[in-house]
Amino acid sequence: MFERLSPTQREIVDCPDRRIVVKACPGSGKTFSVTARLARLLCNNQLNKHQGIAAISFTHTACDEIKNGIQKFGVSNVTYPHFIGTIDSFINNYIFFPYGHLFMGCNKRPEVIGTEYNPWFNYDATIRNYDRTKIIDPNYYFDKVSFGLSDNLLRLAPYQVFNFGKSDWDNPYKKDGNLKKVISDLIEMKVIHFRSGKANQADANYIAYKILTKYPVIAKNIAQKFPILIVDEAQDTTAIQMALIDILDRANVNSILLVGDPDQAIFEWNTAEPSLFMAKYDSPAWTSLELTENRRSSSNICRVNNRFFNSNMVSVSEEDIDYPVIPSIVGHSSQSDSINQIKNDFVNECQKLGISEDHYAITYRGRKFGEIHFGLMDESRTDQNEKPWVHGYYYVRDLVHGKYLINKGAHKKGFSLIERGYHKMQEGQSYIPIEFIRNKIKNLGFRYYRDIIFQFIRKLPDTNCTLSQWIAQARNNGLNFSINTNKGDSNISNLFHEDGITTTDIPKYLRTIHSVKGMTLEGMLVFLVKKDVFNYATLLPQAYNATPEGQEQMRIVYVACTRPKKLLWIAVPAEDVGVWTKKLLE
Repeated sequence: MFERLSPTQREIVDCPDRRIVVKACPGSGKTFSVTARLARLLCNNQLNKHQGIAAISFTHTACDEIKNGIQKFGVSNVTYPHFIGTIDSFINNYIFFPYGHLFMGCNKRPEVIGTEYNPWFNYDATIRNYDRTKIIDPNYYFDKVSFGLSDNLLRLAPYQVFNFGKSDWDNPYKKDGNLKKVISDLIEMKVIHFRSGKANQADANYIAYKILTKYPVIAKNIAQKFPILIVDEAQDTTAIQMALIDILDRANVNSILLVGDPDQAIFEWNTAEPSLFMAKYDSPAWTSLELTENRRSSSNICRVNNRFFNSNMVSVSEEDIDYPVIPSIVGHSSQSDSINQIKNDFVNECQKLGISEDHYAITYRGRKFGEIHFGLMDESRTDQNEKPWVHGYYYVRDLVHGKYLINKGAHKKGFSLIERGYHKMQEGQSYIPIEFIRNKIKNLGFRYYRDIIFQFIRKLPDTNCTLSQWIAQARNNGLNFSINTNKGDSNISNLFHEDGITTTDIPKYLRTIHSVKGMTLEGMLVFLVKKDVFNYATLLPQAYNATPEGQEQMRIVYVACTRPKKLLWIAVPAEDVGVWTKKLLE
C-alpha cells in the first residue's frame, strides 16, 4: 500500500519534523495519508509499552475509516496503549471524566448530557414568554450554551432559539458593568448543573481546558502517555479544542500532525474556527505541506469546484478514468412538484450511467427541506412537550427505539440502546457510562449478563403498532412504562428514521449536506433554495470574500459538490440559473 503514495503523500508520511500541518483539497487522500503515517509509525514503533499514538478525527465515520485503513497497510487492530477516536472521546476519556470534578465542584464522576443516548429534558416547557413562543425556564438552555476561553457565555444555538435578543448576546453587560439578568441566570444555571456533575460536550471541552491550565502536571502526563498526536479534519477545531492541542504541544509531545481543508469547514455554527488551522499553516513554527491532487472527481467536476474559491486542485483519477459528463445547473420553481421532477430526472440519469442507489445522493441544506418536499419526518424539530416521553421515564425512548431497530434488522445498535435503557431503568439514572456496563459484565460474567439482557428484550413487544398499544402490551408483560398518553397515537415506525435502516418510504439517498461530508460517491444532486436573509446567487459574485455566514454557506455547497466522481447536478431557483452558470460553467 505504501507504493500507492504520491510524492507529497510520502512526504507527509515520512516527515520527521515535530509540528506538521497539511492543507488538503477534496479527494486528495488526506485520510489515506493520515492512515499511512499512523501505520508507518506503528510499524517503526519506538515508544515504550505504556506510550501510544493518538489518532483523532471529528466523526465516528472518519475514525472507522482510519481503523479499517491501517489493516490494508499490514497493521492489525490498534489497541491499548494507542487511541483512535473522536476528539470529544479523547477529551472525555483522558481529561473530563477522570478530572472534571476538580473544576466542577461535584463529588462524583461527571457525565456528559445531550448525547444520542441521553437527551436533555430537565426543564419545564410550560414556562414560556408573554406570547408563548419561547421557553424561559433557564434549564431549557442547558445544552444550548457553554463557555469560551475567556469564561464568556458561549452560544451553541441560533439567536432565534433564545428568549432574548441578539443585542443581549452582543452586549451582555448593563451600564453599571454587571451582567444582564438573562445572561447571569444562564451562568447560574450552568454552575448548578456542574455541581451536580452534569455537562454538555462543549462544557466538557471547556472544563478540560480549565483543568489542563490549572494542573499542568495532568497535561504532562497526557503528553507522556500520547507523545504522538495526529489530528484529521483539523479545520473543524474550536478555539478551546485548538487551545488543548497547544497545551499538549507545550507539554512536549514528540510530534503533532494536523490535516485539514479550510474550504470544507462547515461547522462554524458549532463554534468551529477554521482560521485557527490556517494560522498554524501560515506559522513559521510549523512545517506546512499541501495536497492539491484530487483522486476522486473527474476533471470537469474539479474545474467547476475550482471556480468556487479560485483554487488549484488537479484531477488525478486513481482509476485512470476521466469521466466526460459535464456538470449541470438546473432550475426549480421552489415548489415540491418541480423539485421532485428534478429528483426523478437525476435518478433516471444515474440509472442510465449505471450508478446504483448506494452510490449517489440527493442533498439539501437543512432537514426542513426534506420534511417539506420529500415528506421526511424530522423528530428534532418537534418541541419536547409535543413528544410522548415523560419525566422519569425517558429510558422508554431507548427501549422503544432499540426494539424498533431490532425489528428492522439493526440488531447491534438496537441491543446497545436497549442495554443502556435497561440500566437507566434499573439504576434510576439518566446516563449510563460504558464503564458501568463493563463492570456489570465483569461481575456477573459475560454469558449470564447477556442472558439477562436478552430475557428483557423478549419481554419488549414488537413495534408494528402505535406507541400507546406498545405500552399496553409491555404492561401486560409486567413492565410498568409511562408515556404522554395524549401523544401516543403515532405509529412507532413514524417516530424513528435511521440512516442505514432500509424502509419502503424513505430512500437512503436523501440526505443533508452535512451528512455526506467525507463521503465518496458516483453522483450528486445538490438542492439550493433562497434563504431569509440572503440567497446563494447574491453570494456568488463575492464568493469566498463574503460575510462570515456567507463564507460558511458557500463552503457547505462546496462540500456537496466535491463528493461525486462522475455526475454533478446543482439545482437552484430558476431565476438564479444564469448567475450560477456564469460563475461555474462559462
